[in-house]
Amino acid sequence: MKNTISKTKFKYIDTIGFTADVGGRGFHLPRDLAINSEEKVFVINRSGAMHTLGLRVSIMDVNHNYYGEFSKFGKNPGELYWPSSITFDTKDNVYITDEYTHSISVFEKDGNFLERWGKKGNKQGEVNSPSGIVCDQNNELFIVDIHNDRIQVMTTSGKFLREWGKKGNQDGEFNKPWGIALGNNNEILVADWRNDRIQIFDKNGLFIDKFGRSGTNDGDLSRPSGVCVDKDGFFYVADWGNQRVQIFDEKFNFIGKLRGQAKLSKWAKDYLNANPDEKRARESFSPVINIDNVEPHEESARIESYFWDPTSVVIDKNGHLLVLDSNRNRIQIYQKV
Repeated sequence: MKNTISKTKFKYIDTIGFTADVGGRGFHLPRDLAINSEEKVFVINRSGAMHTLGLRVSIMDVNHNYYGEFSKFGKNPGELYWPSSITFDTKDNVYITDEYTHSISVFEKDGNFLERWGKKGNKQGEVNSPSGIVCDQNNELFIVDIHNDRIQVMTTSGKFLREWGKKGNQDGEFNKPWGIALGNNNEILVADWRNDRIQIFDKNGLFIDKFGRSGTNDGDLSRPSGVCVDKDGFFYVADWGNQRVQIFDEKFNFIGKLRGQAKLSKWAKDYLNANPDEKRARESFSPVINIDNVEPHEESARIESYFWDPTSVVIDKNGHLLVLDSNRNRIQIYQKV
């Protein structure tokens, strides 16, 4: 990536994943990812309404080691229907929100199902299509309650603790919020999706700050879906509507953007080497289709290396930025240099 403001640059490192729509090593329409204390990467594969065999949670690491998968499509306990977001408690138990069943499913780190809790509604402790979820060091869960336009804080067993937010565009208000993350000082970062901004709160819901505005220019946001921050205080935003990741410094100044530079992953190369006919077809494939001036989503559909609906961003312990590239069924990895 070429940076337009500061001397900070971001280098493409690697790609993990390829399309695997019936399970196994790979992804199918992944929605969120998170990294546990063992540096294992968990990816939620939402799959599609007409093709549900690919719905599962995949486990891997950044070195392309694949450890397996768990759960499947369904409405029963232990199953997922519209999984949206994932987080871990201090024991690495897994918590997954489900927008359809209005619930949170809990699993052990190896995928064994523990419990499911949640109820549809707008009262305290009830949720209406929960999306983003993050757990702090005190094992408090911060849950994005999309259609109630609020954040709810609950225990790991589902007991209500507190809430904040309502529908609107003023400070502390939301319009269909999506992603959530912890800041370096345990602030709560919320991707306020339809308001095209990131809002920052303390753990009790006190508004601290915000950044972002609607648009397509550098520093503008269009339906941001995820956010994270690195140890230097740089913010990374999955600018979903603009098909890019934008980077801001600790004072919210725009410092750069990523459009995507993916190459074939190790898994994809292994597959092609094992399937000569597919490999020959790939050799005649053009990864770039010449286009006129079109909107970003269409451009992403025609240029293989670009992000196509980036939905989630996380930073690992080595400072690598992992970007979940949903419609391309892969993770792109970058590093600040």
